[in-house]
Amino acid sequence: MAAATPPDLSPAQSPDRSAPPPPQEAEVIVVGAGFAGIAVGIQLRQAGIQDFVILDKAAEPGGVWRDNTYPGCACDVPSALYSYSFAPKPDWQRVFAPQADIRQYLQDTAGAHGLGPHFRFGQELLEARWCEDEARWHLRTSQGEWRARFAVLACGPMHEPIVPDLPGLRDFPGELFHSSAWRHDVDLRGKRVAVIGTGASAIQFVPAIQPEVAQLTVFQRTP
Repeated sequence: MAAATPPDLSPAQSPDRSAPPPPQEAEVIVVGAGFAGIAVGIQLRQAGIQDFVILDKAAEPGGVWRDNTYPGCACDVPSALYSYSFAPKPDWQRVFAPQADIRQYLQDTAGAHGLGPHFRFGQELLEARWCEDEARWHLRTSQGEWRARFAVLACGPMHEPIVPDLPGLRDFPGELFHSSAWRHDVDLRGKRVAVIGTGASAIQFVPAIQPEVAQLTVFQRTP
């Protein structure tokens, strides 16, 4: 019996291992797994639409209530009002719920409405463009490409630190961080602390840290 002819694995026929994988497909792509993204996902399921994914750059849902963890972080709207109309929560422990409780509420609501299989975490959106020829959105993320007929942007700006360009700030020798990226490894007890800004975050964390710091100075742009 003649020996079997080995397959031709010449370079011309070898698989191109450097080629990127083909784009993943979904009818609807939602960007962001915070309050808005979770609400969109639930409404899609209730409308009978199952072919959708929710992309998020983090490892779990929660959005701004996942990312902001500064001391005293809480809602400035009564908890009963700061809830989904279709998912009331009668057992809030406080009138103005703290960050951890709101994050848990979001995650519990997403789970109760079956969003788990639709989440795709660790996928930061880098580019989104409309392809007229295909009538599809092309989305490039940190983990690959996606195509969708519909794209819903549910990503908010309140978790992105905005640091002012103050003279000498780059040369400041002490610890420096933004409230939306709170350094829990920095012990403020007995320290001299300067806070720049008096917005919604500051009016929460300033009273929380004041009793333990040695000196606290708050800078406000407008008198």
